[in-house]
Amino acid sequence: MRRLPLIVFLAFSTPAMAQELKGFVSRDRLPDPSMPALLAGGETWKDSCQNCHGGNKLTGAPKITSLKAWAPRIDQGMDVLFDHAIKGFTGPKYTKMPARGGNADLSDEDVRAAVAFMVWASGGKAVAETWAQSAIQKME
Repeated sequence: MRRLPLIVFLAFSTPAMAQELKGFVSRDRLPDPSMPALLAGGETWKDSCQNCHGGNKLTGAPKITSLKAWAPRIDQGMDVLFDHAIKGFTGPKYTKMPARGGNADLSDEDVRAAVAFMVWASGGKAVAETWAQSAIQKME
């Protein structure tokens, strides 16, 4: 019986994306972030990024919630991730990230918010929330 309170505590305190979700990940399978910039990023992700980053293995895109795939990318820093997503990038295995995910209508801020949302859901919660907080301060 002594373990039950610890289990209950862990269930409510562990981040929602403590492990990779199985199968294709659509926006409705992910929790909603509390910060407006990340929430907006989730909507952009759903509309423009989900098809590749939801787990389509043919594209080579890192799957959202994959801690293993995202950790080395997060280590590069948000500025590098933003640059790759905005300008496009060819990975080490010659997989291609098209500029703005192939959606030329996205603004730089839309792309940044979508990237931050992916980072938030893939093991980089603190980094993404720091970016989201600075985005709020820039708007004030």
